[in-house]
Amino acid sequence: MSKYLDFFKTVGKSKKLPRTGWIREKIKNPESAAEHSFRVGVLSMILAEKLEVEKDKLMKMALIHDLGEAVTGDLVWIRWGVVDLKARGKKEEQEIRGVIKLFSGIEEGKKYIKIFEEMILRSTKEARLFWQIDKLEMALQALEYEEEQGKNLDEFFATADLYVKHPVLREIFDEILSQRPAAKQRKIGYESS
Repeated sequence: MSKYLDFFKTVGKSKKLPRTGWIREKIKNPESAAEHSFRVGVLSMILAEKLEVEKDKLMKMALIHDLGEAVTGDLVWIRWGVVDLKARGKKEEQEIRGVIKLFSGIEEGKKYIKIFEEMILRSTKEARLFWQIDKLEMALQALEYEEEQGKNLDEFFATADLYVKHPVLREIFDEILSQRPAAKQRKIGYESS
């Protein structure tokens, strides 16, 4: 059972791993990778039926999507809605190695490695929608930081705007945009899909 204890201890590191994008923006007490994954999991659980996808798989993706960072650290590959494909590829490659290292120590690991690879390859409806949910959660967190800390986090909304396309998710994203403190002071031109 020590292999499971080692696995769980490594997973626990994500509770202390602050998200790099928030550190860069000098957010006080930035969320950890685990906190982000938790809310992505809740969003996945609640929205899976409306999205007409397999809830179990979507929730597994939410729980494991940043676990590789417990081994590799958090890397940023997108700024102002501009995707650095080379940096994204490097991050995904490192995270796959991290996930393989992490999950190879437990007997159930192969099935989670397979789900992670499916997610990275965006090879299923669940995987493609997962990334939209991930960015939707990021936008929600950015809204909370703007409200709590008086920050202007336009960059994070521009990134989410690139990803969040499904009508159900877009409706939530548009509501997030309408609640931004900056939106109340000036018009912000994100287009609804």
